[in-house]
Amino acid sequence: MPKTAGGKKWVSEQACVYMAHTCNLACVYCQHPPDGRRQDPAAWAARLKKRGVKAVSLEGGGEPTANPDFFAWIRALKKSGVRQIMLSTNAVVLADEAFCARACKAVDFFTVNFPSHRPEVYARITRSVKFPLALQGLLNLARLGAGDRLRLFHIVSAFNYKHLPAFALWAAKNFPAASVSLVFVQNKGRALSAGGAVPRYSQAAPYIKAALARLKLGGCRAAVQNVPLCALNNFEGFAFEFQRWRRGDAALEASLEPKAPARQCSLCTLEPACCGARQDYLDAHGKRELKASRKDPASIIPERF
Repeated sequence: MPKTAGGKKWVSEQACVYMAHTCNLACVYCQHPPDGRRQDPAAWAARLKKRGVKAVSLEGGGEPTANPDFFAWIRALKKSGVRQIMLSTNAVVLADEAFCARACKAVDFFTVNFPSHRPEVYARITRSVKFPLALQGLLNLARLGAGDRLRLFHIVSAFNYKHLPAFALWAAKNFPAASVSLVFVQNKGRALSAGGAVPRYSQAAPYIKAALARLKLGGCRAAVQNVPLCALNNFEGFAFEFQRWRRGDAALEASLEPKAPARQCSLCTLEPACCGARQDYLDAHGKRELKASRKDPASIIPERF
């Protein structure tokens, strides 16, 4: 975007570093489940140095903090010239206060995948009993001064979308300095075998809008991702892809799958600023919910994120 937080800035384009090879959760909708293959930090460092990469995101293929060589990876990346590190984590290992304190010094930003503030829903989604550990990890981050470097990454699925407004109130109360991303689940990876993990846009949208309103009223920075603008009528300014387009980037990051072609989208004035529907969603629910808008994208006021 970038946004200032704690004297640092978010970097909109980062190289994704897949340092994880296992995970301490088994989320039912995991898009990229771990395959057990270990990566070589020296090889990654050499590759990044050659490309002159200065910002990386540690994510994908499992949980980075479950790697026993986590801090050795960070040392290797920084030695290669990387100056900014974003960690995508489920925060379970961060329940260890000493580990969390060390991570707060080594990592610039934290994106915490936290699927529910309700223990029973968290257990259903993650197939684990680790809610207390994940919550403690979040609390440790806030207490150790990383609260304004924290993004809550809340994947919206059929298992939790009805709880979104309550989650928003909980997040605003407990982590007011954090930003919150509501990210619509993708129909791929484990979601394909989870059975009904992907709700319709029309089912989830009212709850998404209510959550965004509550986050805004609570003073939190908030965004929604992977939901077409036509499903967010009057809330388009919260769309992450719209914010990317407004600052001059492509609506979708280069590493993401492109929009699926749809006649409604080709007739829509908001199409350049919209994520559209990806093929995985159309495979589940088809195109009937998509609607062409005549709104001027320049008339949409971006929300704070």
